[in-house]
Amino acid sequence: MNYVCKYDRNFAAISDSVRADSHRHWLLQMFLGFEKELNIEVDGKLIICNAIIVNMNTLHKFNTDEKIHFTMLINPTSEMGRVVRGMLKDQSFYVFPYEETVVMQQNFKNALLQRNHNAILSFIQSINSKFASRNTASFDERIVEVLSCLNDCLHEDEFHQIKYLSQKICLSESRLAHLFKEETGIPLKSYIVLHKLQSAYELIFKGENITAAALHAGFDSPSHLAYTNKIMTGMSTTNIIRDSEFLKVF
Repeated sequence: MNYVCKYDRNFAAISDSVRADSHRHWLLQMFLGFEKELNIEVDGKLIICNAIIVNMNTLHKFNTDEKIHFTMLINPTSEMGRVVRGMLKDQSFYVFPYEETVVMQQNFKNALLQRNHNAILSFIQSINSKFASRNTASFDERIVEVLSCLNDCLHEDEFHQIKYLSQKICLSESRLAHLFKEETGIPLKSYIVLHKLQSAYELIFKGENITAAALHAGFDSPSHLAYTNKIMTGMSTTNIIRDSEFLKVF
């Protein structure tokens, strides 16, 4: 079982078949167990819990052991990402309090028991809503423009260059790179790679094959996509999309 949904700039999944080698990426990642506790390794330390968020650029390793779980890859530039960054601060991970976990797990169970897509999508929305009500500071308007440029880009290599983005907002490349990292917590070069990877997956789940999705998203080749994906997720592209059902884009 593997349901996948894109929500804002984030990807959510429900699965019982994940085995990710040690890896790190510039996304925040939430894990929620269904009934059993999760065993997740963070920075070499085994954490046993029911719900956890792992910070950006933090080494972690996870295996479902054929147990159902929910996970969300949270883009730090999304509304939810900004709230979660504020919760984590400089910590490698955040374990949810028992009271919050009970409510989330009950909602998770109810969604799966109903066995329909709308219930699962409502559950994912409830996770997002949990963080959406908290106040967060807005990004600098120039960073908002950069994010908008990337979101609307045609995935051609020209639009993935810091030089192009710096010219669009009338800042030097070095100043833009510094401002982007300061505002979002992620290096601009890394964010561009992340943007291309997320674009490739969105295209795949819309029905394109891996080769076409890789090229349309701005990768040099399917092997370039596969390498980047393995580094950032600890899994192969084929294993992620195998038996996956894409639900909806919000």
